[in-house]
Amino acid sequence: MKKKNISLVSAEAVPFVKVGGMADVVGALYKYLKSRENIYLFIPLYKQVKEKYKIETIFPLDIKFFESRVENGFLAKSKDFPNVYFIGHTNYFERNEIYGPGGKDYPDSAERFSFFSKAVLEAINALKINIDIFHCHDWHTSLLPLYLELNYREAFPKTKTLFTIHNLGYQGIFPPDKFHILGIPWQYFNMEELEFYGSVNFMKAGIIHSDMLNTVSPNYAREIITPEFGHNLDGLLRKYQNKLKGILNGIDYQIWSPAFDTYIAKRYKSYKSKIENKVALQKKLSLKVNKDIPVFGMVSRLAEQKGIDYLVEIMETLLKNNLQIVILGDGEQKYRDTLYLWQKKMPEKISFTSGFNEELAHQIYAGSDFFLMPSRFEPCGLGQLISCKYGTIPIVRKVGGLADTVQDYNINTEEGTGFVFEGGSRELLAKIEEALKLFENKEKMERLVNKIIHLDFSWKVSVEEYLKTYNELMR
Repeated sequence: MKKKNISLVSAEAVPFVKVGGMADVVGALYKYLKSRENIYLFIPLYKQVKEKYKIETIFPLDIKFFESRVENGFLAKSKDFPNVYFIGHTNYFERNEIYGPGGKDYPDSAERFSFFSKAVLEAINALKINIDIFHCHDWHTSLLPLYLELNYREAFPKTKTLFTIHNLGYQGIFPPDKFHILGIPWQYFNMEELEFYGSVNFMKAGIIHSDMLNTVSPNYAREIITPEFGHNLDGLLRKYQNKLKGILNGIDYQIWSPAFDTYIAKRYKSYKSKIENKVALQKKLSLKVNKDIPVFGMVSRLAEQKGIDYLVEIMETLLKNNLQIVILGDGEQKYRDTLYLWQKKMPEKISFTSGFNEELAHQIYAGSDFFLMPSRFEPCGLGQLISCKYGTIPIVRKVGGLADTVQDYNINTEEGTGFVFEGGSRELLAKIEEALKLFENKEKMERLVNKIIHLDFSWKVSVEEYLKTYNELMR
């Protein structure tokens, strides 16, 4: 069977640039699909990428939106990674932050990513690559299917589009006066198209104009067509649900495996040899060093979506128990302040590190006994998949991909793979108390750890699902 030409289009991809889980997914798709199909990866040429990777400029790109908006950018390619291309624009992408300072988007994000989407089409047209499928990721690339229809159908008469929703909570919503800069006819500014409560919504373009849609877990695909999880797009998604499916993310075991991990104190494949990592973590973070104290780890954005408020609400009660809590993450100032305050009060029991630290993240996965993910919504979640591989028992809220991947543990029958709760802080507390009971039973604890270490959440299964989806699209 002839290989298909597939273009992955994303605002971020590992190893080049990473802000969130989307980068892991896109990087893994490039890595694992390229032996099966002809894969072309397109991301913006950020300052951070230029500084770290060998890049070669190919040709200039003049992107015309209308008479008074012509953008001068350029196309570059990687010298070390085959078929990896970068869309360059000095003003838009050579900045200190990827999306904007302090978790806020830059005010010209509509300009930046409308340029990126159109420039990808222009570049591929100039390269004369006959693309079969554009695989677009999240709102930053969601105008591409519409630009394809409006401006590039002649160049790509049979090309199909797949649009992956990584997180419906971020939709690319802009004031109405941004619509004119997109170079899209005014008739598209209506409720059935890009207009959204008086604003412009980029993600709507991807949902409406793509040939197929997918989310990053089967359960999330079911959730987003409901008002509770639909972020005001549930009606639109119900309208297009016949082209919507869920494909569970995988994780890359070449990066995330305690058997090969160079960041951790001791590599391991079972419960007994995991203990040294716990002691090393306690020492590193100046916690009381004692292997018999259960450690609860969390690596997360500090945002309401991640359920950090549930944890903060029960912190006082929690810290009365014989346990330790280790948190790594960045996000809202109010949560940072609260966590610093608790650390100051009880430094032997709680450690909080602000920001993101790759090495410490690995050490928390390896050194904790339990891993906390009390998310309000979670499209897929990678943390629980990683924690299972590291034998760190997940405690999750029953939403999105967390519900797909963690089965509630029963201490009597020993069925299940983690602790799953519904509700809020009270229910989270109850599950942590169940986890503490399990910790006291060393034999059952060891059996559960050794069971979850052997679960397979590799990209093997997910890649097959994407290949199947590409084949469906071509049919």
